[in-house]
Amino acid sequence: MSVVVTLLFGVALAGPARAEGKPPSPFPFASPQWVGYSEWIVLCTGYDTCAKAGYSEAGYKSHAATSYWSQYTGHNCTNYVGYRLVANGLPNRRPSTLSGNAYNWGPSFGTQTDGNPAVGAVAWWDQSYSSTGHVAYVEKVISPDEILVSEDNWGGDFRWRRVTRTGGRWPQGFIHLNDVGAPVEDKGAYEVMTPTRFLDTRLGFGVTKAKVGAAKEVSLLVAGRGGLPSTGVGSVMLNVSVIAPSAAGYLTNYPSGTTRPGSRSVSYAAGVTNTELVPAKVGSDGRVRFYTSAATDLSVAVVGWYAASADVKTIAPKRVLDTRTGLATPKVKLPAGGTIDLAVAGAGVVPSSGAAAVVLDVSTVAPAAAGWLTAYPTGSARPTTAHLRYDANVALTGTVISRIGAGGKVTLHSTAATDVLVDLLGWVPTSADHVAMTPVRVVDSRSGVGATKGRVPSGGTVRIPVLGRGDVPAAGVKAVSVTVTPIAPLGTTDVTAYATGTARTSLPTLTVTSGRTRVNAAIVPVGADGSITVHSSVASYLVVDVQGYVTG
Repeated sequence: MSVVVTLLFGVALAGPARAEGKPPSPFPFASPQWVGYSEWIVLCTGYDTCAKAGYSEAGYKSHAATSYWSQYTGHNCTNYVGYRLVANGLPNRRPSTLSGNAYNWGPSFGTQTDGNPAVGAVAWWDQSYSSTGHVAYVEKVISPDEILVSEDNWGGDFRWRRVTRTGGRWPQGFIHLNDVGAPVEDKGAYEVMTPTRFLDTRLGFGVTKAKVGAAKEVSLLVAGRGGLPSTGVGSVMLNVSVIAPSAAGYLTNYPSGTTRPGSRSVSYAAGVTNTELVPAKVGSDGRVRFYTSAATDLSVAVVGWYAASADVKTIAPKRVLDTRTGLATPKVKLPAGGTIDLAVAGAGVVPSSGAAAVVLDVSTVAPAAAGWLTAYPTGSARPTTAHLRYDANVALTGTVISRIGAGGKVTLHSTAATDVLVDLLGWVPTSADHVAMTPVRVVDSRSGVGATKGRVPSGGTVRIPVLGRGDVPAAGVKAVSVTVTPIAPLGTTDVTAYATGTARTSLPTLTVTSGRTRVNAAIVPVGADGSITVHSSVASYLVVDVQGYVTG
């Protein structure tokens, strides 16, 4: 059994321009006085080396130039701890009680400091450690007497270590500011995260630096990383980008330890980057596997998660409709303007009562012309929302969370003739915190709805009030489920949706190449003013539809 703690050695600043002290030496614990302490067992050293060994730096490498909680940037224990706390949901604003070097952290948070280690807590050392003290982020608690730590050290490098109570330098205390390691069995709600990259084959982050080969797989550890608990994670919401694939093909995700299903999570064209929101059930070992039919680079970011006992019931993807083979429908393409009523409730996975919505991956294969596909509750009016926009003869996949309609069915409509595949990913009970609703269009810059008429300029943003819109309540909502559609951008553009009033994440919601139109779903935290913001890096028309909301 082992425990993880993130140790940070450095100085805390009262402002970004002035340090209140310096470390007495670049690396005091490397001196002879520390040799022999069993807590200094090094598990790995360096951002890339640790990542390849399965010990994440939680994205700090790409954010180290940013000051968190007014700390010195770069290799600095306090800045790294500040970054981890901000990534876990705290504001990037130095608490008024905090001042001075790392040894002041414990006294600054006296009522929140005790002797109990917890994942997400700050491990704190006073001046008995060094003249400036030390702080660390707890990654895992193996026992009350053993923890694992990761640190980024002033004058040193990033490391993971093991620390034991009997090793000679146990922390003076643990500061509980926003722990993530509490038991998750009682959590039923969707947990929103700051998008955090867990894998990027272009950088060698989380995996070997190389494209994933055709008909090959990669395994990604998600539990215990980036603020997720090490146990009890049932499913994660991923933003998956397939980058410059060598040929047209598809990607499948599935829980580690299970048989790969014949489903699609992302469909892609040769050479074209495609991004999709992908729900993924987590295996018993805390991992998700990805299979790709063609060689490609992959980037995967986690944007949220559900506990294993959560409201949303996830399953390994299961194919429930295929017009190519006649599964659940006649063996014929869906004609242009045609619909399919797909029975989802009471068919063996989704119960006939008590289920409000289903989570589906819907794919179009070899469409006869460019167009779009919409999913909606059977028996209700078809909304203007496009869940999937496709080009002629290009296969695409999109995630849909749709309310269940009359007869326990969901209706699929396509504007162009196409084969259609549907994979069931899970279902949402009527009492769940995630509520699917009749979609409401909140922005269409082509017509001037919710934004200035015309393309959103390069680097421009649109602020979108969402509370009280359509069926979204005016209060008690922590996030909204939306589809974001950039239309005919003037160049390859990154479109990013985020909570108004917060820093824009460096990880886009989707990337679209010049002149194309694509849709991606996103679950976006709502800002303090009841709105979200969407940013476009290149001039593009923009359409945003609210599909549902998350209470909390």
